[in-house]
Amino acid sequence: MNYSHSSARIQSEIERSLSDILEFEVRDKAIKDAFPTVMAVKLTRNLRHAKVYISIFKGVKEKAAVISLLQAKKGFFRSMLAQRISLRHIPELHFVLDETVETALWMEEIFRRDQE
Repeated sequence: MNYSHSSARIQSEIERSLSDILEFEVRDKAIKDAFPTVMAVKLTRNLRHAKVYISIFKGVKEKAAVISLLQAKKGFFRSMLAQRISLRHIPELHFVLDETVETALWMEEIFRRDQE
């Protein structure tokens, strides 16, 4: 099987599973109230590490705190993934704040001002 095909499939499966876990399994109020959304998952070539890009609906200070909470609970997320995905090794998770949406909104505001 082609590496890129299997890697893309695994990334997609991890992304979907983590989204479900965040929505239905997490009980921490600080995390739930931030409405975290999994935007993307990027795996290393050996599938041992996964960078999980998370978008958060909160202020700057709260975003950093929520990312820290997610990072602290990465063992929980790995164990939940192990129950949902059959892989020889569940990747080590690294949660990263995804600011793509905020950047797009900022750029849109700049373009709108330039047109006025």
